[in-house]
Amino acid sequence: MTNLNKLYTIYDVQKPKEKEVLKDLLTNHLPKEYTAMVINRLRHNDVQVDSQSVRNTKCGISKNLVIFNTIIEIAQEYKQLSKKLKDNLNAV
Repeated sequence: MTNLNKLYTIYDVQKPKEKEVLKDLLTNHLPKEYTAMVINRLRHNDVQVDSQSVRNTKCGISKNLVIFNTIIEIAQEYKQLSKKLKDNLNAV
């Protein structure tokens, strides 16, 4: 389970807006298969990580900026896809 307070401290997220965005991305937009997606994306950049490292980073057990940024990027992409789906459904 993600410990948001721990993440706020580890990554120096202090502004209320930043906290709100981070919470929204991690709780509402991160897909269940995010670990494999992070591993594959980082592998393309010649960075080797395992699923445990990805999960520990998301949960706030360990700090890794490269992994955490990749997790956030994936969540942002899924948020945009979700918004596009809603827009498409509303256009009909």
